[in-house]
Amino acid sequence: MAKERGMETSAGPRQRQPGPIRRLLQCFEQVPSMTSNRNQPKFISVDEAMTQLLAIQQRAISLFVERRSERLSDRPTRIQTHVLHIVREHDTISVSHLARILSVSMSTVSQLVTTLVERGWLRVDLSSTDRRRHDIHITQSGVSLLEERHQKRLARIRQVIEQLSPEDRTMLVTLLDRSVTIWQSTANSEGSSIHGH
Repeated sequence: MAKERGMETSAGPRQRQPGPIRRLLQCFEQVPSMTSNRNQPKFISVDEAMTQLLAIQQRAISLFVERRSERLSDRPTRIQTHVLHIVREHDTISVSHLARILSVSMSTVSQLVTTLVERGWLRVDLSSTDRRRHDIHITQSGVSLLEERHQKRLARIRQVIEQLSPEDRTMLVTLLDRSVTIWQSTANSEGSSIHGH
């Protein structure tokens, strides 16, 4: 009976087109589970992939919250790190320009910059071309901080990747690349549809 019901379900026409998330998850439908026997791979359905991905997401969020609670007080916050990256990319930037990039008020940017200056990661000078304007620069200490964080992030990623087999590493990169490609395609299609109306 179960087989017959399965045959009826597969044979029946699908009236509704799959949504973007379901289309994305179809990438995983024919991928063997990494925890299953290599000689007898277990193939998971879209719904099973959805359940497992949501569980993995929850674990990742829990890990992020745990690590965030352990953050040292002398480490920059995410928004402070973002500001440091912006200033380094621009070499020199005004407070008003930084406020436009961040889409926040001038007072908010001033508070952020003041905190980063106090920590020695930024410095503010009078503009050489307009004495009414203040230019923001990143200090060598700020550059060193960003480089240190970048190297630590790479080390954490490498630590995870090294624990995967060559087969799993290849599968991970392939699936991530395929997923992003599908996501971009879906986003472009939805964008074209919106602009078309």
